[in-house]
Amino acid sequence: SGKENMADTIKFYRRNLPHWLVTDHSYFVTIRLKGTLPKEIVAEHKQEREQLRTSGADRKLLDEARRRQFRKLEQMLDSLDQEKRWLDNCTVAAMVMENLEWLRGRGWKIYAATVLSTHIHLLMRNEEGSSAGLLDDLGQYKSHTAKLANTILGRSGPFWAREQFDHWIRSREKFESTLRYIVLNPVKAHRAKAWRDWPWTVVDEAVHDLLPE
Repeated sequence: SGKENMADTIKFYRRNLPHWLVTDHSYFVTIRLKGTLPKEIVAEHKQEREQLRTSGADRKLLDEARRRQFRKLEQMLDSLDQEKRWLDNCTVAAMVMENLEWLRGRGWKIYAATVLSTHIHLLMRNEEGSSAGLLDDLGQYKSHTAKLANTILGRSGPFWAREQFDHWIRSREKFESTLRYIVLNPVKAHRAKAWRDWPWTVVDEAVHDLLPE
């Protein structure tokens, strides 16, 4: 899962966000609700990354910029008003978690997942060599859960943001720190005293030993 090896790139392209798919690696994915980030912030971050690339910045600088931007986005997502916190609905949160089974059926091992008020985090890896299907599989998952969520909430229109954040994990250390980040997120957000207390977190048995009690 977190093994370091040479990345065999399958696909790389950019919309508002970069998407880099590689073989035999885990992915850290964040799916957020529609309208939870101002377009100007997304555009500002995109421009910053482009400027770094054109100036010849190395991977370390690009990774640092991406981490800094992600921390800022997380803070914004956590501070949104109640109107956009659709995932606080227990029925919606339970449905989103239950439908992770569909992703497992597509070969994705879900090492960890947590549902928060405005977004969900996933740490996942395809065990059937189908990493190239990540974006398509996430797209189908989002489409299906959006329809169900809208029915539960009695609303219509887009539910999830069009793009999600997805980053492949380059090392064992990064895998472990990402795992801890995901499960401790509700604790950091003061939604639970311990990660095991949050009802909308799941952790695969294979990685339980890597987490605090």
